[in-house]
Amino acid sequence: MKPEPSAGRPDDYDAVLRDFVTWLNQNDGDGAWYLDQVEELPATVDTEVAPTTAPVSEPESAPLPVATPAPRQLPPLELDADFKRICEVFVAETMGAIARHPEAKDGPPQDPYLAEAGGDRTAALARLREEVLPCTSCNLSAGRNNTVFGAGSPEADIMFIGEAPGRDEDLQGEPFVGRSGQLLTKIIGAIGLARDDVYIANILKCRPPENRDPAGGEVTACEPHLKRQLAIIRPRVICCLGRIAAQTLLNTNLSLKRLRESVHFYAGIPVMATYHPAALLRNPQWKNETWNDVRKLRVLRDALVQER
Repeated sequence: MKPEPSAGRPDDYDAVLRDFVTWLNQNDGDGAWYLDQVEELPATVDTEVAPTTAPVSEPESAPLPVATPAPRQLPPLELDADFKRICEVFVAETMGAIARHPEAKDGPPQDPYLAEAGGDRTAALARLREEVLPCTSCNLSAGRNNTVFGAGSPEADIMFIGEAPGRDEDLQGEPFVGRSGQLLTKIIGAIGLARDDVYIANILKCRPPENRDPAGGEVTACEPHLKRQLAIIRPRVICCLGRIAAQTLLNTNLSLKRLRESVHFYAGIPVMATYHPAALLRNPQWKNETWNDVRKLRVLRDALVQER
C-alpha cells in the first residue's frame, strides 16, 4: 500500500525527487530523458576569468513597513545524519554572519512602487515590469527580441539569479526556458518547491551577442532594475546560478569553488552560489555538489523563515 504523503507535501513530490535522484546517478550528460529541447549553451561556463563591474548606488526611498506574507508549508527534506550535521553548522555560521552584517536586519531599501501599492508586491512588480520592458539604457536593447524581466512569485523566499538571457529566453521573454531551464525546474522541485514558489531573474535583462559575458557598462545600466526587483520581492535568500552571475553580482574575482564555501551578502540579503544548470549539462560530475548546495539553500530558507 502506498504511504500517505506527509503534511504539506505535494502529492507528486516523491516522484519528482525520485526522478531527480535518478538523474543525479546518471554518469553521462548526453540528453537526459526529460530534456527534449535544443538550447544554445554558452561557449564558456564557470571558467576562471572575472568580469569587470562597477558598483551601482541603491535607489533611495523612505523606509516603510511592509507586511511579510505567511510562508508556505513545504515538505520536509530527508537528510542523512552526516549531511544534516553539515547543514546545521552551515546555518549556525550563516546566522552569525547575518547578525554581524550591518544591512542584513532590514534588507534592501523599500522600493517606492511598493509603498505606492500599499505593500502589494504583485502590483508593484507589474508596474516595474512595464517600466523595464522598453528600456534602452545600453546597446543590448538594439539586438533583443524580448526584454527578459523575470518570472515567479512576487512573495518568493528564494530568488535565483543568472547572468543574462540566452537564445530561448530572448525569443520567449522568460528566464531559464531551454534545456538548462528544464533542469533548473527539476532541481527546484527536488527541494520541495515549484517554479511558482521562487523568483527567477538575470542580472542583465537583454541577451548579449553570442551569449558572451556581461560587460561592465551593461551591468551598470541594468543592475538598478535587479535591485528594484529585490526591493519589491524582498527574498530571504538569493542563489546565484554560475560563476559569472556570482562574481558580477558580488563584484568579486573569487572562484566559484570559493564562493560556494560560504554565504555572502548583496543589498543586505544572504547570497549563496552554485553551478549554472548549463554547466551541469556539460559537466555531469558537478551534479552531486549542486545537490548539496541546493539542499543547504532549502535548509537555510527554512531557518530564516523560522527566525522571522
